[in-house]
Amino acid sequence: MRIAIHDNPGSFASKWIEYCKDNSIDFAIVNCYDSDIMEQMKSFDILLWHHQQSNPTDYFMAKKLLEALEFSGKLVFPDHNTNWHFDDKVAQKYLFEGLDIATPENYVFYDLKSLKKFAKTSSYPIVWKLKGGSGSRNVKLVKSESELIAIGQKMFGSGIREYDAVDGIKEAIRRYKMGKKKMIDIFKAIAHLVYPVKYERMSGKAWGYVYLQEFIPNNDSDYRVIVIKDKAFAIKRYTRPNDFRASGSGYIEYKKELFADELLKTSFEIASKVKTQCIAFDFVYRDGKPLLVEMSYGYRKEGYYACEGYWDSSLNWHAGNFNPYEWIIEDLKETFLNLKK
Repeated sequence: MRIAIHDNPGSFASKWIEYCKDNSIDFAIVNCYDSDIMEQMKSFDILLWHHQQSNPTDYFMAKKLLEALEFSGKLVFPDHNTNWHFDDKVAQKYLFEGLDIATPENYVFYDLKSLKKFAKTSSYPIVWKLKGGSGSRNVKLVKSESELIAIGQKMFGSGIREYDAVDGIKEAIRRYKMGKKKMIDIFKAIAHLVYPVKYERMSGKAWGYVYLQEFIPNNDSDYRVIVIKDKAFAIKRYTRPNDFRASGSGYIEYKKELFADELLKTSFEIASKVKTQCIAFDFVYRDGKPLLVEMSYGYRKEGYYACEGYWDSSLNWHAGNFNPYEWIIEDLKETFLNLKK
């Protein structure tokens, strides 16, 4: 068994490389952007690539390459079931509905006439999102019919930037005050009022649809549960001051007691339905019941180092440090050996 790893900054790759070295696993670093990557992969059995939506090249070609490799018989992470809905909230809407997963109500419109009809009878506030984005990027609370129609006129007209520069400036200032950004980051954010960020140049403006999600009030936080096969770990993320958004806030708690058995059981059940290798679920609560807001196979690993332990699928608690990136490799290793039997 030979593993190829695409080593990109800020990804799972550093942990995969470390684990392979420590356990004498045959691996090599590859560049998935090479034109002859399919030829290179003929000498490997597995590809590990934590691609990211903020990388413009990844945005353009990662899913295509991974699908081609999987179709040609290679094992990959993320595989099709894990990857096809990544960074696509509209795709997730259809999937959640098809599998009868409990979520806030989700709506999508592909013409202004239909949106206007909905806007007249909708309850407000309602959450508007672009289909892509992480860390609460491209998420806004719409408070009136006129505000929603104004968004629709842009989305069915000239389009809307994938990067909200004004919100980016506010977030840079907020994180600077938290000690998590430098002054230069604020100046960079200001520059994006004029100069698009790199992935915008690849994706262009968002256009041709409006995606909405029911606003669930009385939540000062959300719950993120990450499931990798038969194991799960979790964090609680509090909202920003005077804001309803929790993702990317930087306000995190890790105590085991914060996570109800029902939340964990629901997470394992959904993971089994969507058949993913690794998945991060974001939940809010209504009347004591968890509702799935969205999901993603990828996450920033630094936010989880302080987790106190993990649960198995029987909800047994395993206290202490753990390595979820090891779990990904071991799962692929098991699959590979089973295929060779």
